[in-house]
Amino acid sequence: MTESKINDEAIQVLLSKLDSFVWSEKDSQELESIRKKFSDFYNKDFVNNLSKEDYFAGMGKKEGCMAYDLEWGTLKLGSIKGGSKYKYGYESDFHKIKSLIKKIVSIDDKHAYKKNGDFSDELIQISKMTKEINGFKTGRTVIPKLLSIYYPETFLSIFNDQDHFLKQLLLTGVETENSGLDLYLEFNFKLLTIKKRLEEISDRKFDNYEFVRLLYFAFPKESKDVVDELPESEIYESPKFEALEVQHYQSLLHRNFHKLFPNLKYFDDDEQIPKNGQYDTQAVGIMDILATDEKGNFVVIEIKRQATDKTIGQILRYMGWTQEELCKDGQRVSGIIIAERKDIYLDFALKMIPNVKFTKLNLSITLKEN
Repeated sequence: MTESKINDEAIQVLLSKLDSFVWSEKDSQELESIRKKFSDFYNKDFVNNLSKEDYFAGMGKKEGCMAYDLEWGTLKLGSIKGGSKYKYGYESDFHKIKSLIKKIVSIDDKHAYKKNGDFSDELIQISKMTKEINGFKTGRTVIPKLLSIYYPETFLSIFNDQDHFLKQLLLTGVETENSGLDLYLEFNFKLLTIKKRLEEISDRKFDNYEFVRLLYFAFPKESKDVVDELPESEIYESPKFEALEVQHYQSLLHRNFHKLFPNLKYFDDDEQIPKNGQYDTQAVGIMDILATDEKGNFVVIEIKRQATDKTIGQILRYMGWTQEELCKDGQRVSGIIIAERKDIYLDFALKMIPNVKFTKLNLSITLKEN
């Protein structure tokens, strides 16, 4: 585990927010009731007899289905909504998933961490098991939320947002080579350490749900629109009339997907069709399009208005994640970059990466007086 140093100024921000932060015993009781309802229903006996229908959504059950209740029935305990249904794993791996969940509901959480933050042997074993299951290798949602529900005093209900808070709360220690469950576990310990510091300074105890809500209150997440533009000096073709932005390209390609790509189909229709073809990895970003070809191989499509060699790093990140999390039975991954124009740097980069292709997007607008 990487060493960390707490940002005392950020602790002061938390302290300054306490007077306006509203939390009551009733709030804690409501969340505890939701948590207990889930853990009592999905107890050890239930897990020992868990079936695919009990676990995977869309197989006949809604309430009483672990995936559904984890995502929606316990939404107030921390959101993991979004992303594909495959974040719960593949049906073909169900025996591994069941073994993992059986292990989760049986750990000794009071000794989950050593004093220096190292993981217990049980956590190490659970982490090792996740790395053998497609969907769990890099994810920080499903398994962490299960841990936070069964062991709320040890595991915080903060999942993909851990980085956001630690960047505010730590001077050092956000950089790490861990990923997936290991990353959640490391960051969870660091957040618990910060909670302890806050309690010492404020001379006040916080239950974990209260602490989580305080973090979101003190350091709200801002939604930022990513502008897909580069400085003019990086463009090596003559400027053209900019009729559309990237989100418009995304919509156009989605509406004409089967005409433009007759040999491809979306990997997950339920997830992608409502989002114009986008696929949320919940780990390394949102792909513009994730598809499969006639042989079942994956195709990652990245849409740009103007593509540079930086686009290579982005699409390779998505391809690597797809290879790690989704591929099975010899499936391969290729990439397509679609843009109106590209620069010479991208030309050279593409020469060394044969499984990534560039496709030029031609659009034109004309006005005719009638």
